[in-house]
Amino acid sequence: MKLPSPAHLLRLSAVLTLIGLLLMLWSMFVPTPLPVILAMSVGQLFGTLAFALYGFVVLQDLRITRRARRIQHAPDLPDMRDLPNLRDLRPDEPPDEVSP
Repeated sequence: MKLPSPAHLLRLSAVLTLIGLLLMLWSMFVPTPLPVILAMSVGQLFGTLAFALYGFVVLQDLRITRRARRIQHAPDLPDMRDLPNLRDLRPDEPPDEVSP
């Protein structure tokens, strides 16, 4: 099963957030039991679902970015027998003369 695109999930998250906010505003302007109960249950459900969708998209993007960065910075590792001696590459002693 293929997931919807991140842009689609973010739009859905925004719509759910707006619906939740509208329910909260309705309960503030009409403070009767029905709007308050709907805002506290359905509005909270929409807000939580919207936040979960947003968090899912962010985590998915971080995972893809880290994977791409890891692949980009991982050089092809040569065989250990082909490597020169490490002392030849980086001597432990500083050079005798430093050129100006």
